Amino acid sequence: MSDRGRACAALAAIALLAGAAGACRASAQDPFITYFNADFGLSIRYPASWRTDQAEQDGMWYRYFLGPPVGAQRKPAVSVTLLAGPIAMTVDDYAQKYLAGNPPSSTHDEVRGGARGKSYRFASGGGATRHSLLLLQEGERVYGLYSQADAPLFDRHLSVIDEMERSLTLERTESYPETRNDKFRFSIRVPPSWRSNRTFSGSGTFLTQFTSPALAADRSRQTVHASLTLTVEPLDADATVDTFHEEAKRKLGEAFKSLSEKPWHGGYADVLWVETPMAVSRNKRFYRVSDGRGYTLAFEARDDAYPRVSRWCDIIASTLKVGSEVGPR
Repeated sequence: MSDRGRACAALAAIALLAGAAGACRASAQDPFITYFNADFGLSIRYPASWRTDQAEQDGMWYRYFLGPPVGAQRKPAVSVTLLAGPIAMTVDDYAQKYLAGNPPSSTHDEVRGGARGKSYRFASGGGATRHSLLLLQEGERVYGLYSQADAPLFDRHLSVIDEMERSLTLERTESYPETRNDKFRFSIRVPPSWRSNRTFSGSGTFLTQFTSPALAADRSRQTVHASLTLTVEPLDADATVDTFHEEAKRKLGEAFKSLSEKPWHGGYADVLWVETPMAVSRNKRFYRVSDGRGYTLAFEARDDAYPRVSRWCDIIASTLKVGSEVGPR
């Protein structure tokens, strides 16, 4: 069975689950949220009401994004499959597994960071079904999106398909913009999709804050984000990373319940659970000390959104450099 055939068969099984779960209809007001995969370093935006699932087969990994169910059988109106796996041929040759002899109506060269590839639009079944295929090759690995729907539904959801294809990002830390401060001796690379909120400095203390893209959405369509806060503060001459860590925990207070604590890059990485009358959230906090300064990198997300961003936080934190690591001023 071809890759396209395997994807279609898996989608058929998932469609039954999607229909049984009830109709969650997308609309023009449906907010987009971000899916992030740390194993392959991928992110993509998709409508919040769409259902998702994933599978692995013959060395390929698939993540399915299923549009609102339609018709008596409650099948997804459109399916978009994110794929990743090894490739031992050109992108054009690999595309034939999906084209299956159907000539493309259009092709375009595509570039995402250091990966290059092509996009294809084509039809099958005498034009009854329409498809879009985006493939990117990075070394010996292929990444892509494969979209399909009945022709009228494809047209109806074309703007969503286009947006998902545009949003597909290979998340590589070396391509993240660097935030560097020579005075406070740090640098960190933050994804472009995490927007800068505010920066403050005074009395020897520095703070900068970022907000993640939308990770989830409530029924009211209010989107849920994570925050990133980097704080640099002066320490007493005899302070160590251990005393800095203990004092930081004391300042947080009893509302912050420790879930884990482990050594990290000569400092510490803590995961904390916080419950307030308004929300339950989790914090991932990274602590380091260098040249008389304490550095705290704190990520916070609502408890239900935290699993979607936790590993992204780890990847961003891995880019933090302090003191002499930053290099010459």
